[in-house]
Amino acid sequence: MSSCRRPEVVYPCRVPMKVFGHLETLRAEALAEVIHAHLGQGAEEPGARTEQRKGAWISYTFWVTLPDDAAERPLREALQRVPGVVGQL
Repeated sequence: MSSCRRPEVVYPCRVPMKVFGHLETLRAEALAEVIHAHLGQGAEEPGARTEQRKGAWISYTFWVTLPDDAAERPLREALQRVPGVVGQL
């Protein structure tokens, strides 16, 4: 059996970032501030944010544009420190 080749990623690259956590403490505005601080004001696409709620949990999906392959890791590490965040996809 042959394995699939890893897809080639061309930057800048538009990707979804899903962050989920506690409904009472996690705020979209706090997440957006972190995204803008790391990627600049144009990083989050207007109207490309969605939210889902279920019980005591909420998730936000932001579509962002990563400028290069080194941008994602620091951004995800910073998002993990936002109050209320439990995980990311």
